[in-house]
Amino acid sequence: MNLPNKLTMFRIFLVIPLIICFSLFIWSSNNNFSEVNTKSNSQYFLYASGFIFVISMISDFFDGYLARKNNQITSFGKLFDPLADKIITTTSLIFLSIFNYTYLILVLIFIIRDLIVDGSRNIAAYQRIKIEASIYGKLKTIFQSIAIPLVIFLSPLINKNNWWEVFLINIPMICATLMSIISGVFYFKQIIPFINNK
Repeated sequence: MNLPNKLTMFRIFLVIPLIICFSLFIWSSNNNFSEVNTKSNSQYFLYASGFIFVISMISDFFDGYLARKNNQITSFGKLFDPLADKIITTTSLIFLSIFNYTYLILVLIFIIRDLIVDGSRNIAAYQRIKIEASIYGKLKTIFQSIAIPLVIFLSPLINKNNWWEVFLINIPMICATLMSIISGVFYFKQIIPFINNK
């Protein structure tokens, strides 16, 4: 297994400590560990989740960079690289929506979009059709990679009962959602003619 594929596997395994840290944040918050200190122990678990996510995104960058540079693009990488990203990002988004640090509707849009895009890719692969990548898909990934750690690290500093504070830290997430919708439409429009031909 080459280095890019090892980085992909590393990213998949990172979801385990990510879930643990998010879960410990929920557990410690519910057990009122924060009563003594506003910068509570529970927040450290949240920050740890943020650092795990950042490490995951850094490994994703080097994964793709090394695969292209060393001509090490493999079938394993094509399948599991995007899967690793989806596992990490979707897990983070679900937990953030549970905390009410981001909006559930945005999370649902991301998930539905990914299902549509993955379905389009499967149809394209079955019919041996190449679907061109969209700049909006790349922008979605960039905005999402910025938005998730931003929400994680800023959420302890806001009052989540004030809608405008939650809205402000979610502006990059909203931008990522818009890019997600546009790129999803882009992929689906390319595959529609081949669906109609069946």
